[in-house]
Amino acid sequence: MLVGGRPVAGRVIVVVVLTVLTVLGVLTGCGGADVEDAPPPAYDPPTGFAAPTGSLFVGSGTRVFGRDADDLPAALVGTAVWATDGGRVLRVDSTGAEIPGPAAPPGRHAAGRPVATGDGAVLVGAASVVPGSGTTPPGLSVELLAFDAATGALRWSAPTVLPWADRPPAVALRVAGVVAGVAVLTAGTDTRRTALGVDLTSHAVLWTADGVAVDAVLADGPAGGTALGVATTPGQSRAYASSTVVGLDVVTGLRRFDGEVLRGPEITPAGPGLAVVSGRTAATTLTAPSASLRFVDARGATVRTVDVGRSYTPPRCVWDEAATTVCGGDARVFAVDATTAAPLWELPDPAANRVAPQLTTAWHGAVYGTTVNGPVVLDARTGADRDTRPGAAPVLVNAHLGVGAEATGVAGFGGGAVIIPAVR
Repeated sequence: MLVGGRPVAGRVIVVVVLTVLTVLGVLTGCGGADVEDAPPPAYDPPTGFAAPTGSLFVGSGTRVFGRDADDLPAALVGTAVWATDGGRVLRVDSTGAEIPGPAAPPGRHAAGRPVATGDGAVLVGAASVVPGSGTTPPGLSVELLAFDAATGALRWSAPTVLPWADRPPAVALRVAGVVAGVAVLTAGTDTRRTALGVDLTSHAVLWTADGVAVDAVLADGPAGGTALGVATTPGQSRAYASSTVVGLDVVTGLRRFDGEVLRGPEITPAGPGLAVVSGRTAATTLTAPSASLRFVDARGATVRTVDVGRSYTPPRCVWDEAATTVCGGDARVFAVDATTAAPLWELPDPAANRVAPQLTTAWHGAVYGTTVNGPVVLDARTGADRDTRPGAAPVLVNAHLGVGAEATGVAGFGGGAVIIPAVR
């Protein structure tokens, strides 16, 4: 190459080399600063998982003694796992290593599954003893703790004293969700339970409902909502006594409706304004089982009733947090629309030579489960096989991670749960 009639090839090489060195200097940073790690890839939804990279709820200190996905006190928030175990609030990475930050205030015993909110907070329930004095026995306080999802710092807390008392480790805590700017928390034992609503703006406890356990919150219009739960007579067990399905106004706590009476009732979200109500009817006996499963809206109206046959245990249902709810039992899996409860598909399908998988969870249009062939992922809207070799069947999943049950052992006795990164 000629510039002004003179060769400058050597200069061009020097300029190129200097430019490359300059770019490398920018990439590596000045003064030896480290390059920030690129965020892990996101798959929405994931259909493939790597081998486990970490564990949860293992060792002698854990207080988790089961592997039921509905009761697992963990939640996936971005690339981290938030959990409660032994009264502590934990945030761990994909290796199971604890990330410093979240800590319940002194004397608080945290329990239940954390719940992420749209404003970057993670909500956790906690209980503590109210000291007694003289002839006044100790009491029980419960509070909603709000942590920053990014830093783990405690943003605020909202405490209230309950009308009954017990040791905090014996008190189960459940954040049912958030709707209309109100979070609903339930504290309970086998024989007592109280629900409370907390305003997420003022951090004030708006209402308490003794004798009621709230399992789901449903939207009802642009500024309203229903806390859907179960009312059981104090002193009786929800698992065995007859209980009434009730709906409370999420802002005021006032009773909106009373529904059917069931034994062992279970309520799970089936969509933004829809819930699954299941249980055993009063006519149920060991020789004549009579289970019930209905889809109800925020006003308590039955949208659809499902025939579950002569069953003692109704199917378990999971909303995929998008458009579909999937229900699965011992030998049957079916899906409905999360807005209308209209049927979409059902397995097994003898005509197509297809069996029903054991449902583990569903998320964003994907259904996860297992068959005799191993883990499988189905399409939530059609039921078609989406991936026949996903590598795992998680019980919790988001775009980055899954949490699955340990292949051997029981949580608390050498087993627990495993963390499985999404790879496709």
